Amino acid sequence: MRYGFVIDQTTCIGCHACTVACKTEHDVPLGVNRTWVKYIEKGAWPDTKRFFSVMRCNHCTDAPCVTICPTTALYKREDGIVDFDTDRCIGCKSCMQACPYDALYIDPEDHTAQKCNYCAHRTDVGLQPACVVVCPEQAIIAGDLDDPTTRIAQMVASEKLSQRAVEQGTKPNLWYKGAHEASLDPLETIDPGDGGIWQDPAASWLAVDLTPRSNGSTYPNSGPNPNAAPGPKVVHEHRDSPARVVYNSRHPMPWGWRVSSYFLTKGIAAGLAIVMALALLSGAAIDSRWARWGVPLAAGTLLAVTGILLVWDLKRPDRFLFLLTKGNPGSWLVRGAWILSAYAAVLGIWFILGASGGSDLLEIVMWIAAVIGLAVAGYTAFLFGQAEARDLWQSPILLWHMIAGAFAAGGGATLSIAFVVGIDNQPLLDTATWCLIGGAAALGLIAAAELTSRHPTRNVAEAMHHLTKGAYKTEWWIGGQVVGVAIPVILGFIYAGNPDLEVVGAIAGLAAMAGIWFADDAYVKAGQSVPLS
Repeated sequence: MRYGFVIDQTTCIGCHACTVACKTEHDVPLGVNRTWVKYIEKGAWPDTKRFFSVMRCNHCTDAPCVTICPTTALYKREDGIVDFDTDRCIGCKSCMQACPYDALYIDPEDHTAQKCNYCAHRTDVGLQPACVVVCPEQAIIAGDLDDPTTRIAQMVASEKLSQRAVEQGTKPNLWYKGAHEASLDPLETIDPGDGGIWQDPAASWLAVDLTPRSNGSTYPNSGPNPNAAPGPKVVHEHRDSPARVVYNSRHPMPWGWRVSSYFLTKGIAAGLAIVMALALLSGAAIDSRWARWGVPLAAGTLLAVTGILLVWDLKRPDRFLFLLTKGNPGSWLVRGAWILSAYAAVLGIWFILGASGGSDLLEIVMWIAAVIGLAVAGYTAFLFGQAEARDLWQSPILLWHMIAGAFAAGGGATLSIAFVVGIDNQPLLDTATWCLIGGAAALGLIAAAELTSRHPTRNVAEAMHHLTKGAYKTEWWIGGQVVGVAIPVILGFIYAGNPDLEVVGAIAGLAAMAGIWFADDAYVKAGQSVPLS
C-alpha cells in the first residue's frame, strides 16, 4: 500500500476550498498552511493567463525530512504516509531544510513542525482526506498507488503527469495533471515584489532575499524593491516575459545568526585542542598552566556556548534532551550531539588531570581530544548534506571548509588569548601561528574552488549568485575573504617573522575568527535564499 495524490490543475479553479478545509480539519493557525494554492500569471494585458497549483507535502518514498529528523517526530507509515508526532518534536527546523517542497512549517502556537499528514486520522477509518472531500471540481485525487483498480493508480499509469523537484531523488508520491511548468518550478518565475494579491509586501528584509535574480531580471526574488522610486509605477512587459508569482504562502528562512555563530564557537573549541596537540610535535611543554588546564577550560567554555546556541535556536528548547533520550541514530543532529558530548567528556578528563597535577596520561588525552575535535569541526558538513533542499550545502568540499576553519580559529584564538593572559610557550605560539596562516589560506583556496567549479544545479547557481553578487556579497567578500583570509595571512606572516609583535598576532587571530563568522553567515543565508515553492 502506498498512498498518494494527483492534482488535476486542468479543473482546479483556485477557490482555496482545500486550504480552508485543511485549516478547519487540523485547526491550522493563521499565517501558515499545510496545503495552499499558488497563483502565477503569464503574459501582458490584455493577453494574460493565471495558473493555479496546489502545494503540499509529497509523501515521498525516500523522505529526507524523516532521515534528518533527530527525534523521529517525522516517520513513514507502512501505507506510505509521512506522518509526525508533535510530542517528540524539538523545533530544530532541520526538516524544513531537508524538504524540497517547502511543505513544513513551525506552528506559531505549539512551536513544533507541522505539515500535511494525508489526514491520517480519517484515512485510518476509511475516509478521504478533507481536501479531497471538499474540492468542488474533484481536482484532488487520492488513493492507493499500488492498487491498479484505483483511479489514482490508473491515472499515474496512463496519463501524462508531472512532479516537482524529481531531481532531488525523493521519489515524491504527488503528481500534477496539466500544471504549467512555471507553477511547479520556482526558478521559472519571478516575484515582482509588490506582495501579490491579498497581502502587503514583506516588512522585514530578514525574512526574504532581495537579491536580483541571476537571469538579469530587474525584479527581486521576494519583497519590495529597495531601489524603486516612491509613487505609482507602470511596468511595460513583453509578451514573452517570465511568469510572475501573484500569490503564494510565505516561507521565511528557518536558520539565522545563531547557526552561523555555532559554526564559529564549535570551530574555536575544536581548534584549541588541535593546535595544542600539534604543538606537542614541535616540542611544546605540557607543564604550563595553559597546556594543563587552560586549553580544556577555554575549549569547554566555547563548547558550552555552542550548546547554548543550539538549544536557543530550538523552538521547543524544553525538549532538547530528546536528542539523547529519543534520538534518531541516522540524523547527523543526533550524531553531532554524541560527538559534542564525547568531546565535553574528554575535555573534562583533561582538565581534571591537568589541574590535579597528573601527567602520565595527559598527553594521550590531548591527542584523543584533538581527534574528536576534528569530528566536532567537521560533522556539520554531513548535517548540512542531509538538508537535501539546499543544494548549495551539498558541496563535497564543505567538510574541508569546516576543518580549515577550525585550524584558523584555533590558531587565532590561541594567539589572541596569549596576548591577553600571556603564554610563555614559544613552540605552541609558533604552531598556532602556522595553523592560523594555513587554515586561513585553505579557506581562501576552498572559496576559490567553489567560485570556479561548475554549478551542478540551477539552485546552486542561484545561491552562489546571491552569495557573491547579491544580498550577501559584502559579507562574503569583505567580511569573509578580506577580513577572514587576506588579513590573517598577511599579519600572520608578519608575526611569524617578528614574534615580539604579539599585538599583530592577536589582531590576526581576531580577524580570522570574525571573517569565519561573516563567511559562514553569508553561506547559511545564501543557501536558504533560493525559493522552493
